[in-house]
Amino acid sequence: MPMLHIISFFTSHYARSLFSARVFGVSPQTTALRALLVGIWASMVLPAHAGRPMATDDVDIIEAGACQLEVWIERTRDSRGTWLNPGCNPFGSTEFSLGGSRVHEDSASAFTVHQWQIKQMLRAHDVTQTGLAVALGGQQVHQGEARETFLNGIATIPLAGEAQLLHLNLGALHDRDGQPHRTRLTWGLAYDAEIAGATRASLETYGTSGERANWQFGLRHELVPGRVQIDASVGSAIERWADTCLFTVGLVFVSSAFLH
Repeated sequence: MPMLHIISFFTSHYARSLFSARVFGVSPQTTALRALLVGIWASMVLPAHAGRPMATDDVDIIEAGACQLEVWIERTRDSRGTWLNPGCNPFGSTEFSLGGSRVHEDSASAFTVHQWQIKQMLRAHDVTQTGLAVALGGQQVHQGEARETFLNGIATIPLAGEAQLLHLNLGALHDRDGQPHRTRLTWGLAYDAEIAGATRASLETYGTSGERANWQFGLRHELVPGRVQIDASVGSAIERWADTCLFTVGLVFVSSAFLH
């Protein structure tokens, strides 16, 4: 994540939203709420697209020559959205993904989020060895109102073989919306554990410099090992449950290798 940037995104767009409301005759309350909701949904997908349902990214990539499709729905107090995120690994160690979401506010208006990511695995992890990867990506929200690019360093550390893993993220987020442009530090820490043969749970915290940290709990279960996964998560900004709670439910479909 998947990482929340609610406060800074909202404040950067709040004044512009109210100005537009006064000029074009739209209710300031409506535009302020819309700016807040855009900020919340923008935050769900930055600074990296992680493996469902985690917001913190892991080192793993799709099998060489294979593709996958992640589909999930997200629900906040005031809005709901549906995500489609296809990705492929055509070369062996590089994963490409391009996704998008249509978000509907309870007031019946809607906006669109687009995101892309390229993840390069530098070293795979195993039962004793730490894995490393780097990801570059970005997103655009609401027809150009928010444009951000990120660079993310990723490590996966085996704590007890594959049964218990620790995922670490450290990166930078460059906001190209408004003047001056700004760059902020991003981070993530996730504990990922097997709780049954085909079921794993994750507990994580993550955030962006200058903003309140976030937490998330997730579950995922392989319906068809290596091919079909069902997952769910719940989280919010720390001590801001009422305003920022987020629920997700999703499916992941993975193909066999066919691109070689």
